[in-house]
This record gives sequence, C-alpha cells and structure tokens, in this order.
Amino acid sequence: MSDGSRDDLLELDEIDRRILEILANDPRSPYADIADELAEHGIDMSSEGVRRRVTSLLENMTSFFLPRPERNSWEIVLVTVRTADEPDAKQEVFDAMSDMDFWFVAEGFGTVDLYAIATAKSNLEIDDLLVQVRGLESVTEMDHFIETDRAVNIRNYLPVY
Repeated sequence: MSDGSRDDLLELDEIDRRILEILANDPRSPYADIADELAEHGIDMSSEGVRRRVTSLLENMTSFFLPRPERNSWEIVLVTVRTADEPDAKQEVFDAMSDMDFWFVAEGFGTVDLYAIATAKSNLEIDDLLVQVRGLESVTEMDHFIETDRAVNIRNYLPVY
C-alpha cells in the first residue's frame, strides 16, 4: 500500500513515453521493431532493454482500452451526474451505476459528482441506459456525450516530469 511518498510515484522518461506511444499505435509491436523505431529518435536500446522497459511499465499501469468509434459499429457514451446534497446520495448512485451496463464509473469532486462510460450497440440502447440513470432517486442532473471521433496525443497523456 502506498504511503503517499514521492518514492511510490511512477516516473516516466522520454524513452518510456516513446515506447508507450508505439504500443498505443500497435500493441503487438515486437520488441525489436520498437528498438528500431526508438533508434530513429536517437535512442539506442536493444530489444532486451525494450522488453525490460515494457515489463516494468505494464507492472505499473492499468489497461484502458478505448475502441475507435469510426472503426466499429457501436457507440461510446460518457454520462455525467450530479446528486442530491444528502447523506450517502453520491455513494448510492455510484453503486447503482456500477451495477448498470457502464464499464467505467468514477466518483470525485468538481462540477459533477460522478461520470461513467458505456459502450452500446445503438443510440436506443444508450437511451435505455440514460432512462435508468435518470430514474435513480438521488440523481438531480444528468448530461451525456456520445463520442463520434477522437484524437489521441499520448505525449500529452503521459508527460515526462
């Protein structure tokens, strides 16, 4: 368990970021191909060195796969929720949404109380899910966003500190 010290933080360098960028574009890239691509950026590393880096990175990260909407026949929806200002309201809605067809539900603080992501076969399926969320007693406001396109810049997602 983390004690919150700086020693527990994953520190990414430029090499790690480049490796993750290559894997984001092609997760099946052989280590030798990754080493060759790193060499194009002036980074000299053997395929064994790449393997060690990848192993370490994967031990310290979770998988987060997002299908590309333009390549698939399903929809991706992001739902944001505000809950009643009552004891346990946020937790009750979080638990209920976690039991729905969302594959990601997050609680935090800010302008929304919860957000969730679901993948659905159709807008009708999304509508059914939204009706379920709206029907929760402690939900006071809900917004949603259906993704139609995406641009990913792994360099902004994984900054080097």
